[in-house]
Amino acid sequence: MALGSNGLVIRRVKKIKKGGHHSGAWKIALADFALAMMALFLVLWILSVASPEELASIEGYFQDPTGASTAGFSANPIDLGGSPAKSPEKKLDLQLPESGSTDVTTRDTQMGNGPDTAESNSLNNMVQEELGKMNVLLSQQQNMRIEITPLGVRITLLDDPNKPMFERGSARMMPDIENTLLTMAPIFNKITNPIVITGHTDSSRFNDAGSLDNWDLSAMRANAARHILEEGGVEDKRIAQVIGLSDTIPYNRFDTDSAENRRISITLLTDDAYKKLLDQNRRNFGNPVQQADLNITPETVF
Repeated sequence: MALGSNGLVIRRVKKIKKGGHHSGAWKIALADFALAMMALFLVLWILSVASPEELASIEGYFQDPTGASTAGFSANPIDLGGSPAKSPEKKLDLQLPESGSTDVTTRDTQMGNGPDTAESNSLNNMVQEELGKMNVLLSQQQNMRIEITPLGVRITLLDDPNKPMFERGSARMMPDIENTLLTMAPIFNKITNPIVITGHTDSSRFNDAGSLDNWDLSAMRANAARHILEEGGVEDKRIAQVIGLSDTIPYNRFDTDSAENRRISITLLTDDAYKKLLDQNRRNFGNPVQQADLNITPETVF
């Protein structure tokens, strides 16, 4: 039937009922937010109780989660003390003296922990064997010391008043010590561990026209030993550090003017000690992760 002008038209509108404030979507958002906050506080707690070595291990994991990172740390999980540990050697120390702090190992404790490691003993045996083959140990027994330290095996050449290693107040080597280092160089070529060379002086002062002091002498003598070892065939990349320590670490603490305090130490580092040394140097002398928030201008400095 056709509709006229007065026809009745009925339109049916389907209304869609919306959730409005009765929807449960906000609960999901709140749960996600609570989970994110829990993860944040968990990370903050780990950072507050972890030691510097453990922090470096965590950093190494995020640099390369699938294997060993450039810093030398593995990707093993770290046990936080509440679950079965896959890596017990990296378990966090929860015996804290105060909340948010960690036990700080003293230097004396550290010196007592490392000397009996298997790697250091193996290095020591290799050095002793090679020196014995070349008959260096017997001829230089009076002024040579071979010791196991937390860093590795340290070979120390002590000065002798009757046969000095250097000219007085100079870094110029005497022929005997130069020949000794040249003879030892092939041994260091067979034992390929990284090398640290340190120079030491006694506490006596001297007057020099060039204004040299014990700091200059110890550094120049350590560097002179490096030059002789490289002349004997030791590669430059094997040298990890060359340090002058002046008279700050006397070999004879009871007589700081003693001749044996004038010495050269050559340390063959273990792998672990070398990795820690590299990591320490990166943190202390490399590009810092966070710059200090200081507004330094010429006006404030001068």
